[in-house]
Amino acid sequence: MSDAEFLKKRAVEFWERAKEDFEKGRYNLTALDVEQALQLWVKYLIFLKTGDFPKTHYLDKLFNELKEVYKQKEIVKFYKKHSLEFKVLEDAYITSRYLPKEFTKDEVHKIIEFTKSVFKFLEKKTNAKFI
Repeated sequence: MSDAEFLKKRAVEFWERAKEDFEKGRYNLTALDVEQALQLWVKYLIFLKTGDFPKTHYLDKLFNELKEVYKQKEIVKFYKKHSLEFKVLEDAYITSRYLPKEFTKDEVHKIIEFTKSVFKFLEKKTNAKFI
């Protein structure tokens, strides 16, 4: 399995686990899983073009790199338009693991729906299918 395939496989596994965690009411883990799925998918998209990926979990850095690699200004415009939602996802990476914040079912549902829209947007801009 190539590194690119590994990143895509992991992204899909986190996404599938997010659905399982949501169904079981594990909302903090759902938030973490969704963030990881998106982070790994973006790294996968970057890897497809460059043969490597940034070693960061910051979504703003990943999306800036993605814009450069795909020569798509719309990617950063999309990120900036939805910067609050992306910050919530990025915060989920830390808070779901280390802080006593509890995500609610409604919050996580919104995170999932937003992330679905990000996947669709990126599929159009990169011609790569998520699932």
